[in-house]
Amino acid sequence: MRSQAEHQARLAEIVRDDPVLWRALTEAAAFDLPDSWIVSGAVYNSVWNALTGRAPGHGIKDIDLFYFDPDTSWEAEDKVIQRGATHFSANPPVEIRNQARVHLWYRDRFGHQIPAFLNSVHSLEHFTSETHAVGVRLAGTEIEICAPYGLDAIFGLRMVPNTRNLNRATHEAKSARAKTLWPEVTFVPWPEVTVITGQPWHDWELIRDLVARAFSSMVGRIDPPSSLNAMSPEDFQTEAAAGTAILAHDGFALTGCVLCKPKDDALYVGKLAVDPGHQRQGIGSALMDAARAEAQRRGLARLELQTRIELVENCQTFVKMGFIKTGETAHPGFDRSTSITMTKSL
Repeated sequence: MRSQAEHQARLAEIVRDDPVLWRALTEAAAFDLPDSWIVSGAVYNSVWNALTGRAPGHGIKDIDLFYFDPDTSWEAEDKVIQRGATHFSANPPVEIRNQARVHLWYRDRFGHQIPAFLNSVHSLEHFTSETHAVGVRLAGTEIEICAPYGLDAIFGLRMVPNTRNLNRATHEAKSARAKTLWPEVTFVPWPEVTVITGQPWHDWELIRDLVARAFSSMVGRIDPPSSLNAMSPEDFQTEAAAGTAILAHDGFALTGCVLCKPKDDALYVGKLAVDPGHQRQGIGSALMDAARAEAQRRGLARLELQTRIELVENCQTFVKMGFIKTGETAHPGFDRSTSITMTKSL
């Protein structure tokens, strides 16, 4: 297997030898935008053409040129686009986008949020497929290459999903198109359960609603009612900031979550929730595994949780996961136990 340095050297050769990509690269250098890179299809498709003996430009619909300008107004970006319309060659067309303002329109187009990018490289890290996440630019006479996930997938002719965002539909659509143009390409399927760490930019209203759906079966069964009823999306975000939020998704939607926070020598696991439509798929176990890893990362000795007295089935599930009962507690105003405390040593 080639090293990344060898892959980068080979990619630089392909860029220089490909007339379509080289022309765009030299035009982009002359255009002189801040933090600019030619990215994605124009790069990895050119590699695939070179590796499979196809003509330069085969399968390339357009050339994506990213730049980063803190001015997030549409007016500023539109001026750049209009200027580029007379600067770049028309075939294939060059699509110019300011990565500083992508988060302003991304949710309306794709249905989920992404962070406000810090620079163009940060944007590459959130591409639909790890295979797409490559950029090139000229620095004088040298070719600079940025590939946050490496170049093994590109040179291995593999479409590898980037599971940090809910981009499964796009990954699958792009993979299907790639297979028609480069039959040699291997499609790596999106995993059915992906666990990620919740971030401040995630949609906390969606997360709160997911927990509400998961907890809906408790309504009328537990007394007092769940504290969830009084929690706003902002409360969820605040609680997550005090510890760690762990989210599960299937590439299309969030499917589960758990909120964790340190408590003495334990990591307290709360609001463990799996969307009712996705239960019995291993999501709860995956979330608990991630909580265990988080506890170990923090150097904590055990996991701790509480479950309501009335929810006998929950208690049985946690016992199967290796938890043991260590006590009972009562909510304020109750003269009987309302919750069971359970722990699991790590």
